[in-house]
Amino acid sequence: MTGQPLASTKGDHASLDLARLLPTLLQQIIWRGTARESSVALTFDDGPHPIYTPQILEILRHHQVPATFFPLGCNVERHPQLIREMFAQGHTIGNHSYGHARLIFASRKRVRREMAATSAAIERIVGQRPHFFRPPRGLSGLATLQMASSLGMRIVLWTLSSRDWTRPGVGRIVARVLAKAREGAIVLFHDAKYDDPGEDRSQTVRALPEIIGGLRARGYRLVTLNELISPGDTGQRR
Repeated sequence: MTGQPLASTKGDHASLDLARLLPTLLQQIIWRGTARESSVALTFDDGPHPIYTPQILEILRHHQVPATFFPLGCNVERHPQLIREMFAQGHTIGNHSYGHARLIFASRKRVRREMAATSAAIERIVGQRPHFFRPPRGLSGLATLQMASSLGMRIVLWTLSSRDWTRPGVGRIVARVLAKAREGAIVLFHDAKYDDPGEDRSQTVRALPEIIGGLRARGYRLVTLNELISPGDTGQRR
Protein backbone atom coordinates (compact mmCIF):
# COMPACT_ATOMS: atom_id res chain seq x y z
CA MET A 1 0.00 0.00 0.00
CA THR A 2 1.50 3.34 -1.06
CA GLY A 3 1.47 6.26 1.30
CA GLN A 4 -0.74 9.27 0.60
CA PRO A 5 1.02 12.63 -0.04
CA LEU A 6 0.82 15.01 2.86
CA ALA A 7 -1.45 17.99 2.36
CA SER A 8 0.32 21.33 1.94
CA THR A 9 0.00 23.65 4.88
CA LYS A 10 -0.39 27.41 4.85
CA GLY A 11 3.19 27.65 6.04
CA ASP A 12 4.40 25.62 3.06
CA HIS A 13 2.55 27.91 0.67
CA ALA A 14 3.87 31.02 2.42
CA SER A 15 7.45 29.74 2.22
CA LEU A 16 7.05 28.92 -1.46
CA ASP A 17 5.55 32.33 -2.21
CA LEU A 18 8.39 34.02 -0.35
CA ALA A 19 11.01 32.01 -2.23
CA ARG A 20 9.47 33.09 -5.52
CA LEU A 21 9.07 36.73 -4.48
CA LEU A 22 12.40 37.34 -2.74
CA PRO A 23 14.66 37.50 -5.84
CA THR A 24 12.40 40.14 -7.35
CA LEU A 25 12.35 42.16 -4.13
CA LEU A 26 16.12 41.95 -3.71
CA GLN A 27 16.55 43.38 -7.19
CA GLN A 28 15.12 46.62 -5.84
CA ILE A 29 18.20 47.15 -3.66
CA ILE A 30 20.67 49.48 -5.33
CA TRP A 31 24.28 49.58 -4.17
CA ARG A 32 25.82 51.51 -7.02
CA GLY A 33 24.82 53.02 -10.34
CA THR A 34 25.72 52.12 -13.86
CA ALA A 35 29.25 53.36 -14.53
CA ARG A 36 28.64 55.87 -17.31
CA GLU A 37 30.88 58.88 -17.93
CA SER A 38 32.70 58.18 -14.63
CA SER A 39 29.71 59.42 -12.63
CA VAL A 40 29.48 59.55 -8.82
CA ALA A 41 26.47 60.50 -6.66
CA LEU A 42 26.82 62.38 -3.36
CA THR A 43 24.01 61.59 -0.88
CA PHE A 44 23.12 63.11 2.50
CA ASP A 45 21.07 61.41 5.25
CA ASP A 46 19.05 62.42 8.32
CA GLY A 47 18.40 66.11 7.60
CA PRO A 48 17.42 68.68 6.93
CA HIS A 49 19.23 70.54 9.69
CA PRO A 50 18.69 74.29 10.16
CA ILE A 51 22.44 75.00 10.49
CA TYR A 52 24.31 72.47 8.36
CA THR A 53 21.93 71.76 5.49
CA PRO A 54 21.87 75.42 4.31
CA GLN A 55 25.69 75.43 4.31
CA ILE A 56 25.79 72.23 2.28
CA LEU A 57 23.22 73.59 -0.16
CA GLU A 58 25.27 76.75 -0.63
CA ILE A 59 28.44 74.75 -1.33
CA LEU A 60 26.60 72.59 -3.84
CA ARG A 61 25.10 75.68 -5.49
CA HIS A 62 28.46 77.44 -5.65
CA HIS A 63 30.16 74.44 -7.27
CA GLN A 64 27.10 73.61 -9.42
CA VAL A 65 26.86 70.09 -8.03
CA PRO A 66 23.54 68.22 -7.93
CA ALA A 67 23.12 65.80 -5.04
CA THR A 68 20.56 63.52 -3.42
CA PHE A 69 19.11 64.05 0.06
CA PHE A 70 17.42 61.38 2.19
CA PRO A 71 15.62 63.42 4.86
CA LEU A 72 13.66 62.12 7.83
CA GLY A 73 9.94 62.84 7.75
CA CYS A 74 10.04 64.50 11.17
CA ASN A 75 12.69 66.94 9.92
CA VAL A 76 10.84 67.50 6.65
CA GLU A 77 7.89 68.76 8.68
CA ARG A 78 10.11 70.89 10.92
CA HIS A 79 12.01 72.55 8.05
CA PRO A 80 9.83 72.58 4.92
CA GLN A 81 11.64 75.62 3.53
CA LEU A 82 14.86 73.61 3.24
CA ILE A 83 13.04 70.86 1.33
CA ARG A 84 11.71 73.53 -1.04
CA GLU A 85 15.23 74.88 -1.49
CA MET A 86 16.63 71.40 -2.25
CA PHE A 87 13.95 70.88 -4.87
CA ALA A 88 14.37 74.35 -6.38
CA GLN A 89 18.11 73.76 -6.79
CA GLY A 90 17.49 70.54 -8.71
CA HIS A 91 18.54 68.05 -6.05
CA THR A 92 16.84 64.67 -5.79
CA ILE A 93 14.86 64.11 -2.58
CA GLY A 94 14.49 60.56 -1.25
CA ASN A 95 12.78 59.02 1.78
CA HIS A 96 14.71 57.95 4.89
CA SER A 97 11.69 56.98 7.06
CA TYR A 98 9.91 59.29 9.47
CA GLY A 99 11.93 58.86 12.65
CA HIS A 100 14.86 56.54 11.86
CA ALA A 101 13.24 53.48 13.44
CA ARG A 102 14.82 50.03 13.07
CA LEU A 103 12.42 48.93 10.36
CA ILE A 104 14.01 45.50 10.00
CA PHE A 105 12.31 44.56 13.29
CA ALA A 106 9.14 46.63 12.85
CA SER A 107 5.61 45.47 12.06
CA ARG A 108 4.20 45.99 8.58
CA LYS A 109 1.91 48.68 9.99
CA ARG A 110 4.84 50.57 11.51
CA VAL A 111 6.91 50.23 8.33
CA ARG A 112 4.10 51.59 6.19
CA ARG A 113 3.47 54.48 8.57
CA GLU A 114 7.17 55.48 8.64
CA MET A 115 7.51 55.35 4.86
CA ALA A 116 4.13 56.67 3.76
CA ALA A 117 4.10 59.62 6.19
CA THR A 118 7.49 60.79 4.92
CA SER A 119 6.53 60.48 1.25
CA ALA A 120 3.29 62.36 1.92
CA ALA A 121 5.11 65.16 3.76
CA ILE A 122 7.56 65.60 0.88
CA GLU A 123 4.74 65.58 -1.67
CA ARG A 124 2.84 68.27 0.24
CA ILE A 125 5.87 70.55 0.06
CA VAL A 126 7.24 70.02 -3.46
CA GLY A 127 4.38 68.30 -5.27
CA GLN A 128 6.28 65.09 -5.97
CA ARG A 129 6.65 61.82 -4.09
CA PRO A 130 10.16 60.37 -3.69
CA HIS A 131 11.23 57.47 -5.91
CA PHE A 132 14.07 56.26 -3.68
CA PHE A 133 14.06 54.92 -0.13
CA ARG A 134 17.10 54.46 2.10
CA PRO A 135 16.30 52.35 5.17
CA PRO A 136 17.75 53.55 8.49
CA ARG A 137 21.17 51.99 9.06
CA GLY A 138 20.82 50.32 5.66
CA LEU A 139 18.79 47.45 7.15
CA SER A 140 15.79 46.12 5.22
CA GLY A 141 13.41 43.39 6.29
CA LEU A 142 10.87 41.73 4.03
CA ALA A 143 8.15 44.21 5.05
CA THR A 144 10.41 47.12 4.06
CA LEU A 145 11.17 45.57 0.68
CA GLN A 146 7.50 44.92 -0.04
CA MET A 147 6.33 48.31 1.20
CA ALA A 148 8.91 50.23 -0.82
CA SER A 149 7.70 48.45 -3.93
CA SER A 150 4.04 49.12 -3.15
CA LEU A 151 4.78 52.83 -2.60
CA GLY A 152 6.68 53.11 -5.88
CA MET A 153 10.15 53.43 -4.40
CA ARG A 154 13.42 51.61 -5.01
CA ILE A 155 15.74 50.93 -2.07
CA VAL A 156 19.12 52.67 -2.29
CA LEU A 157 22.05 51.88 -0.01
CA TRP A 158 25.59 53.09 -0.75
CA THR A 159 28.86 52.01 -2.30
CA LEU A 160 31.07 54.10 -0.04
CA SER A 161 30.48 55.61 3.39
CA SER A 162 32.44 58.75 4.25
CA ARG A 163 32.04 57.73 7.91
CA ASP A 164 31.54 61.41 8.66
CA TRP A 165 29.18 60.43 11.51
CA THR A 166 32.24 59.31 13.51
CA ARG A 167 33.68 62.87 13.20
CA PRO A 168 37.19 61.59 12.40
CA GLY A 169 38.45 64.95 11.15
CA VAL A 170 38.07 66.78 7.85
CA GLY A 171 41.27 65.33 6.39
CA ARG A 172 40.20 61.74 7.04
CA ILE A 173 36.77 62.27 5.53
CA VAL A 174 38.31 63.75 2.40
CA ALA A 175 41.01 61.09 2.12
CA ARG A 176 38.59 58.20 2.58
CA VAL A 177 36.19 59.37 -0.12
CA LEU A 178 38.87 60.24 -2.66
CA ALA A 179 40.75 56.98 -2.09
CA LYS A 180 37.69 54.73 -2.39
CA ALA A 181 35.57 56.47 -5.03
CA ARG A 182 34.92 54.45 -8.18
CA GLU A 183 32.76 54.82 -11.26
CA GLY A 184 29.08 54.54 -10.37
CA ALA A 185 29.72 55.05 -6.64
CA ILE A 186 27.00 56.23 -4.28
CA VAL A 187 28.71 58.15 -1.46
CA LEU A 188 27.08 58.44 1.96
CA PHE A 189 27.27 61.63 4.06
CA HIS A 190 25.07 63.04 6.84
CA ASP A 191 23.76 66.59 7.15
CA ALA A 192 22.20 65.92 10.58
CA LYS A 193 21.96 63.21 13.23
CA TYR A 194 18.66 61.39 13.61
CA ASP A 195 18.57 61.41 17.43
CA ASP A 196 20.53 64.56 18.28
CA PRO A 197 19.59 67.92 16.70
CA GLY A 198 22.67 69.45 18.33
CA GLU A 199 25.15 67.07 16.69
CA ASP A 200 28.03 68.89 14.97
CA ARG A 201 28.20 68.26 11.20
CA SER A 202 30.75 71.00 10.53
CA GLN A 203 33.40 68.46 9.49
CA THR A 204 31.14 67.28 6.68
CA VAL A 205 30.57 70.87 5.59
CA ARG A 206 34.30 71.68 5.57
CA ALA A 207 35.22 68.45 3.79
CA LEU A 208 32.70 68.86 0.99
CA PRO A 209 34.50 71.48 -1.17
CA GLU A 210 37.73 69.45 -1.09
CA ILE A 211 35.85 66.28 -2.00
CA ILE A 212 34.07 67.97 -4.89
CA GLY A 213 37.36 69.39 -6.20
CA GLY A 214 39.20 66.11 -5.71
CA LEU A 215 36.57 64.01 -7.46
CA ARG A 216 36.42 66.37 -10.40
CA ALA A 217 40.21 66.43 -10.65
CA ARG A 218 40.08 62.64 -10.97
CA GLY A 219 37.65 62.94 -13.85
CA TYR A 220 34.41 62.11 -12.03
CA ARG A 221 31.12 63.73 -12.98
CA LEU A 222 28.87 64.46 -9.98
CA VAL A 223 25.21 63.61 -10.53
CA THR A 224 21.96 62.85 -8.70
CA LEU A 225 20.65 59.32 -8.21
CA ASN A 226 18.09 60.05 -10.93
CA GLU A 227 20.97 60.40 -13.37
CA LEU A 228 23.16 57.65 -11.95
CA ILE A 229 20.56 54.90 -11.92
CA SER A 230 18.77 53.79 -15.07
CA PRO A 231 15.22 52.39 -14.68
CA GLY A 232 16.26 48.76 -14.99
CA ASP A 233 19.54 49.00 -13.10
CA THR A 234 19.80 46.94 -9.91
CA GLY A 235 23.15 48.46 -9.07
CA GLN A 236 24.43 45.17 -7.66
CA ARG A 237 27.57 44.96 -9.79
CA ARG A 238 30.89 44.99 -7.96
